[in-house]
Amino acid sequence: MHEFAFAHKIYKIAEQTAQKYNAKKITVIYLEIGELTLIIPELLKESFKIATAGTIAEGAELKIEVLPGKIKCRECGKISEITITKEAKLTGLQLFQCKYCESKDTEIIYGKAANVKNIQIQE
Repeated sequence: MHEFAFAHKIYKIAEQTAQKYNAKKITVIYLEIGELTLIIPELLKESFKIATAGTIAEGAELKIEVLPGKIKCRECGKISEITITKEAKLTGLQLFQCKYCESKDTEIIYGKAANVKNIQIQE
């Protein structure tokens, strides 16, 4: 469960920002998560609650935007947007096929990153 490790990293980023502005409380954290990270938003939220218990981020809301992945076809060079099927979420395995020429010779170019977009604090 890599959600807990990620939740802890989110907290550390938010804590550093809060300290920089002498904040008393972190209220909301806005995240962008690529679908191909395989991070499950519900598990991340629960992990975040555990990771922030007793801290200035306790009770903070995570607002998560899940971004679809993108692949580039090595055959035709076109870019396709992709999503992971329910079955693939269970195994983490899926071959991505170009939507234009149907080749499976593709590379992932977007959707494997996760970013803290914004942090809302109380001073």
